[in-house]
Amino acid sequence: MFKNFIVLILLASVLISCKKEKSTPKKEEITQIGSSSIIKSDQPIAQLNTKADSLVSSWPEYKKFHDLIIDYQEISMSEALLNSVELSELALQLRDSVRVEKLNIPEVKIRLNVLYSETLRLADMSTIPTITEELVAEENNNIINAFSALNLKINNMNLREEINQELSEFIDEVAEENKNDSLDTEVENKEN
Repeated sequence: MFKNFIVLILLASVLISCKKEKSTPKKEEITQIGSSSIIKSDQPIAQLNTKADSLVSSWPEYKKFHDLIIDYQEISMSEALLNSVELSELALQLRDSVRVEKLNIPEVKIRLNVLYSETLRLADMSTIPTITEELVAEENNNIINAFSALNLKINNMNLREEINQELSEFIDEVAEENKNDSLDTEVENKEN
């Protein structure tokens, strides 16, 4: 009985020590890969033009998100994963706080929803212990592309507004000329 008890204790201690040895190298391996790998975005973030930048100047959530996403253009894998929860929280605040009335339209809201979804995916990846650098880099590019799409939409809205204004002025000018031409024609007809 005493021999069985000693054998049982030895067997338990061997199993426990083997279990610790197997799990320790994986954590070190993940840390080494994450800290040394730098992720660079495929494309730079599309910047706002001057009018669009002044439009979002009264939107502090946009500025906070912009300041953090700039770092994601070139970031280590571990930093990207560590900051992913903060990034998704800022994306949620950005989505829920459209302070500029011109931007409170479905086209912008859709882009904000896509941006938030992409940041959530990266935050989810931070909970996966065996995530690969390629997947993190791909998701990082998706986030940057989603933010660029938002910026391009804001830029295009301002350009469209300028074009519509110029077109309206041109139509008014042509209508005025046609009105003057028709008056001149009526005067000539009455003289004849």
